[in-house]
Amino acid sequence: MAADTPQSTIDRDIDRFLADGVHYRDLIQIRDEISDWAEWPRAWCAYAAQAERRGDEALAKDAAVTAADEFSRAALYYHYAQYQYFEDAARKEQMQQAKTDAFARAAPLLNPPAEIVAFPFRGIDIKGYLRIPESLEKPPVVILIGGLDTTKEDYRSVSDICLKRGMATFAFDGPGQGETVFKMKAIPDFERTVSAAIDYLQTRAEVDIARIGIVGRGMGGYFVPKAASVDRRIRVLVVWGAVCDLMPMDQQSPATRATLEFIIGTARPKQAEDYLSFLNLHGRTQRINVPTLVIHGGQDRASARYDTAKLIVEGKTVRPMIFVDSGHCCHDVSHIVRPAIGDFLAQHI
Repeated sequence: MAADTPQSTIDRDIDRFLADGVHYRDLIQIRDEISDWAEWPRAWCAYAAQAERRGDEALAKDAAVTAADEFSRAALYYHYAQYQYFEDAARKEQMQQAKTDAFARAAPLLNPPAEIVAFPFRGIDIKGYLRIPESLEKPPVVILIGGLDTTKEDYRSVSDICLKRGMATFAFDGPGQGETVFKMKAIPDFERTVSAAIDYLQTRAEVDIARIGIVGRGMGGYFVPKAASVDRRIRVLVVWGAVCDLMPMDQQSPATRATLEFIIGTARPKQAEDYLSFLNLHGRTQRINVPTLVIHGGQDRASARYDTAKLIVEGKTVRPMIFVDSGHCCHDVSHIVRPAIGDFLAQHI
């Protein structure tokens, strides 16, 4: 498990928890209740269950908006229950399932609703959430890609931001991510999953397939530039935490190393490092010819600032958004960064 304590992890990442939708009081109470890492999943699951009960109570009172928020919050708490938990794969999968079940209850109650759909990829079905503005005819669509430990369920805030600006959203977990990791581990050509998702979107007459944007968060900041370099159907790109080269495993935090090993199915750091050598954008950045927003924190411990500089120098139509005193994905300035993502997409899509 991570060398950090549960308390230091919450203190360090508090901006991320709050930006994604964890309530401050819940977060502090969880922090105070957890004595060690063994308590982490139990505490988060308990607070998730409380949110689900509140959702049930709201439904009984015909308060659908409140119910949607509570079920969505429950999904987020189940996500955090399992996101750094690797001791028992079966238990991790159970928490992942609880997360998707909770979000499935929120999905039809959201405004606009989230339609749960699936598209085929190499023998499996990949599940996603499609949300379409109800008052617009054939809006553009933004694909939302998570990273190493972010998933389609914790993209709700960005989805809402895009929808308010007249764009549909499609969030899914690719190989090595979220619920899909239990069916398919990480693959070198993740970009093919993005193309398969676009193939699916082409079957949906409700959206304008000629106007596709894509956002990649964290390690998704590697996946989406690579996808944009090969699939010309992508018209605008947001790199939310650039990853041009994976840092060596001995420079990664214990939690990141454990996650990387899990997504490829090995407990051997050297084997993981060798396999993950595909995580680079060598020769790719020069092929990106679409408007690109690059967001990065100067204090990012997960991705070197060199990665951002490389994208900016080699990109042809890049707008950098750099916060020198911010961390990974700039969660401490989420009130600036997340609306900026929506604005950039709306202006260029």
